[in-house]
Amino acid sequence: MINSTRLITLMAPLLVAISPVFAADLRIGVLTEVASIDPHLTEIASDVQIKKTIFEALIHSSQYQKLEPELAESWSVTSDPLVWEFKLRKGVTFHDGSTFDAEDVAFSFKRAPGTKEKPTRYARSMKSIDTVSVIDPYTIHIRTKAFDPLLPAYMTGIMIISSDVGQVEPSDFNSGKAAIGTGPYMFEIYKPGEKIEFKAYKSYWGKAPEWDKVTVLPITSNPSRVSALLSGDVDVINAVPTTEMERLESDPNISVVQTESNRVMFWVPDIARDNSPFVKGNDGSEIKNPMSDIRVRQAITLAIDRDSLIDDVMQGWAVPAYQVVPEQLGGHNPDIEIPSYDLAGAKKLMADAGYADGFKLTIHATNNRYINDGKLAQGVGQMLARLGIDVTVETQPVTGYYGRARKKEMSMFMVGWGSTSGEASKVMRPALTSGSINNYGGYENAEFNRLFTQASQTLDTEERNALLGEAMAIAMDEVAIIPTHFQVNIWASRKGFQVVPRTDELTLPTYIKSSK
Repeated sequence: MINSTRLITLMAPLLVAISPVFAADLRIGVLTEVASIDPHLTEIASDVQIKKTIFEALIHSSQYQKLEPELAESWSVTSDPLVWEFKLRKGVTFHDGSTFDAEDVAFSFKRAPGTKEKPTRYARSMKSIDTVSVIDPYTIHIRTKAFDPLLPAYMTGIMIISSDVGQVEPSDFNSGKAAIGTGPYMFEIYKPGEKIEFKAYKSYWGKAPEWDKVTVLPITSNPSRVSALLSGDVDVINAVPTTEMERLESDPNISVVQTESNRVMFWVPDIARDNSPFVKGNDGSEIKNPMSDIRVRQAITLAIDRDSLIDDVMQGWAVPAYQVVPEQLGGHNPDIEIPSYDLAGAKKLMADAGYADGFKLTIHATNNRYINDGKLAQGVGQMLARLGIDVTVETQPVTGYYGRARKKEMSMFMVGWGSTSGEASKVMRPALTSGSINNYGGYENAEFNRLFTQASQTLDTEERNALLGEAMAIAMDEVAIIPTHFQVNIWASRKGFQVVPRTDELTLPTYIKSSK
């Protein structure tokens, strides 16, 4: 369990006001390589933190996911409850000197969801949008298909690009040709797998950038990332491995900060198909998918010892979970209990389902995306083996992993999603609603869908959160997914650098300060 005393101690220096220096360079070592700089192509945090350095959205998601003005100065529902009005910020320029206005917003919103034949990950965030209308150069109206009180929260992820770029491909952003935003830093160099460089945009509309030059280096090996920090090759690292915490905290030249994450780690069982690609009988024969039986899914969740995973794999740097958001976020249901480890009860459920002797199962996970992801998979594999399941654990880099998930090429696999909107729907909508391409396990429940739809159309926050919590209870009763824990986000920095920790785990140059 996370140590609250430690949390307060580590975050205390952040209470000191720091003046910007705007001179020094900043080098950041990150866990995961960037897949694309195209702001509308991917939605994984490792890409988003790069995009948010160059581009901006209408609304900013703060340190704790509070909604704040960015390119929109204000937003409100009009007299027509289906129409939201956004008043845009004046005096903003793109990195090429052109002026930002409503046409750029309309252009970006047209491009962001992709096409019907080839939707992007942002299509789901924009599902409720019917039309985007330019009222005047600094006013936009967004009409939704049904009343959508969560629309502003989803706007934090839709990056605005210049309409002057025209029809461009992802390669145009990676080359820098189209990487023209309004953000505090300008694109300089992108060498995939090697580095990304930015320089300060000195005509930035907001607070002057702290750093003259920012370099982001993907260092996927945990020991190498820590070594780079200790040797001075980088100034800041994210995703600090829990095995290195004691060493780093004892070093007087290193500062460590952390905060509880909004990212839930969960396992997705294939529950909708009678035949699943990585399930076999003990003799290797084809069998009906055991995980389509709720008793097997219940057995699996009882066989996972969350406390052991947190203590032994995460060294205490995680919080046990059995729903998609922690208690401080909207939609958390306090009545959902975290299942206690019960191997005897799990074995009885397996026997009742006709699988007393188990079956063969390959489980999948990434090995360079989440904190200790490969070790977590091995730990879960060992726990399921105690249940009588003959488990093979396969891990791979994050590149291509979620493509396999959307194609339903795995039978049970680990996922980590964060609710960047500050409430549960950001995870529930893609993971559990009918028809979502990211509903990897194929979960279908009419009452869940009804409650979720009702929640998404409810203006009153308290009532909406109660409905989300009620829907979450249904999904957990049916073991639609198997949450294990919430990550704790950890950063380390060299002397003279100070990281402001974000619950969404993003490592943004604007949240790294000089303490010299």
